Amino acid sequence: MKKLLLLAPIVLLFAACKDKKEDKITKKWQAVALESPTMDQMIADQAAFLDTFGKNTTAKQNDSLYGTQNVDSMRESLRMQLNDFKGMQEHAVKNTWFHFMKDGKAMMNFSGQPDSTNWYFDDEGALILDEMKMKGTGNKIKMDVLQLEDTVLKLRFTENGMTSTVTFHPTEK
Repeated sequence: MKKLLLLAPIVLLFAACKDKKEDKITKKWQAVALESPTMDQMIADQAAFLDTFGKNTTAKQNDSLYGTQNVDSMRESLRMQLNDFKGMQEHAVKNTWFHFMKDGKAMMNFSGQPDSTNWYFDDEGALILDEMKMKGTGNKIKMDVLQLEDTVLKLRFTENGMTSTVTFHPTEK
């Protein structure tokens, strides 16, 4: 019994020193990477299509299929659109940040669009961004916390049927 009494303060001290998720997340986080296997596959499929588009058909067939005999110009235009899309994705990542505050409020910026919301962790440990709670209208977004440490925050979410993972690093103060 004496050994148990001696261990109790040590266990309590250890538990008190352990960082809680709420404490770790309360800071400003800058997005640094986006992973979306479905989106990546769609981009790869589009690039593969553009590599072969109109190359195995005659000018007459191209005119019938695509409304033009000059598929080289069309292919180049579509390739530029694909590159623009990838550039917009990169811009969105570079211009997205979250600032979680201790009072349960968060300021966010999604690709230049500032917003605010309430945040909390649900019973399963998912991060909830809850505009309804703050504004009485809006969305409630659930994000799985894949990693939360002092130097990295990794969140997974599903939007429009696509699952994506975003990695954040703390910003300089």
